[in-house]
Amino acid sequence: MPRVLPRKAFEEVAFVEAQVSSYRMDDTDGGMWRLTFYVDEIGDADWLLHCYPKTTVVIGVKALDYDNPDQSNIVPEGERQLKRAGMLCRNPRFQKYIKETYPESEEQPWTHATMEQSCVNTLHKVLEIESRKQLIESQRASDRFANLLKDFQNWLRTNI
Repeated sequence: MPRVLPRKAFEEVAFVEAQVSSYRMDDTDGGMWRLTFYVDEIGDADWLLHCYPKTTVVIGVKALDYDNPDQSNIVPEGERQLKRAGMLCRNPRFQKYIKETYPESEEQPWTHATMEQSCVNTLHKVLEIESRKQLIESQRASDRFANLLKDFQNWLRTNI
């Protein structure tokens, strides 16, 4: 039976912390490195266990210094989604999408003055959250928001 990699292996970046336990550089094939890693926890990269030998993957490598942790300005995905949700609720096309797709979610009528707030309220109900800040804390809410964004992008393609 052939091994099948899950879709997330092609769509999502998986982070794995590992130690290089050995390496060998072979000059005969253009400087190919063969690395052996010791991985304590595989996490989201569990799909690696299903790869055939010589499956091509892209790996980013960064040395970790636990005594001097990196203080870079990397914004976590949840925070990006929080900002995106705030911007989208002010977007007239997103408001129209939410109003047309989830008409039963908002008890109050959508008026020009209340479009943004009605969109926020409907988004909360659809994502089953009380605050957009829960996009940072809840993976389930974050996944629902990602799916809603895909639906919105599809809606845009057919309604513009």
